[in-house]
This record gives sequence, structure tokens and C-alpha cells, in this order.
Amino acid sequence: MSLFSTRQPRRFRGVHIYTSERQDKLDRLVAQARREEQESRGEHVDYRPDIESYRGRFQQNLRHADPERRRIHPGLAIALIVVLIIVWHWLLTGSFRF
Repeated sequence: MSLFSTRQPRRFRGVHIYTSERQDKLDRLVAQARREEQESRGEHVDYRPDIESYRGRFQQNLRHADPERRRIHPGLAIALIVVLIIVWHWLLTGSFRF
């Protein structure tokens, strides 16, 4: 009887059942070899980026996108909220009395 204990839910395992990492890696190597062969022959090569090389890059670079970006000071944020509340009260009642 589990009156005082709760069951932990099973962890999600995102394993692809119908894919083969080995085959994917082989396909990438073959595509890269074909691309290099076409370049060596001087043919026009359509650029197709490798998705694996871009995984996680957006979030990784997002933190470093603009280091000069300044955040609002907490004291200024609180003062701004107080001013907005006073203006809101004045618009509703027509006076500054609380």
C-alpha cells in the first residue's frame, strides 16, 4: 500500500527506433566525398549544410550575441512601476490622494 510514497514517473528516452546512427554517419561521409569530388572537377556544387554541425549553435551564441546590451536597473524598474501606479490612480480618481 503506497499511502505515503509516490511513484516516480518513468524518464523519457528519446531513442529513435527506426534510424541508424552508423548509416547516417556513412551517408554524411559519402555526401562530403561526392561534394569534394565535384569541386575538384570544377563543377558547380549545391551547398547543403550539415544539420548536425548546427545543433545547439543558436542557443550557444545567443548569450554572446550582444555583450554591450544593458539591462534595466532594479531600482529604476521599481520607480517606474510606482510612477505608473500613481498615474493610473490619478486617471481613475482625478486626484493624488490615496
